[in-house]
Amino acid sequence: MGCKVSRKYEIEGGIESLLDDFEKFADTVYDFIRFYGLGEILDPSVYGKAKRRTTDYIFCSVIFDEGQKSYYYLTEDDSIEVDDYVIAPAGKDNHEAIVKVVDIEYFAEDATPLPVEKTKQIIRKCTDKDFGLPEPE
Repeated sequence: MGCKVSRKYEIEGGIESLLDDFEKFADTVYDFIRFYGLGEILDPSVYGKAKRRTTDYIFCSVIFDEGQKSYYYLTEDDSIEVDDYVIAPAGKDNHEAIVKVVDIEYFAEDATPLPVEKTKQIIRKCTDKDFGLPEPE
């Protein structure tokens, strides 16, 4: 019960062109491993995730109380992940609400989905205390 994958590739320019491109390939692999770490290299949630430029804005899509509609919020916290709960201002009075992050996207300044100056900011990640749980010792 094995699986055999067989593919035939032709190298344009011969083996010399492959060797010429090897340095670029090796540099790309090295940068990837240095950025993500060796332990995560085969994790699809890592290799499928876009790299963030330091100038990109982080837009989190969040939902309120198991709602269907998601809303964009900005954050500068790189540690926020999908399925995290965060505190965010809600409503016209900007009361604090616990919301669930359902997606995270990175946008250049000229490609943001909403005007940055009009987009509300996530206040912080939730802690056990926010859910009425005792803080771990």
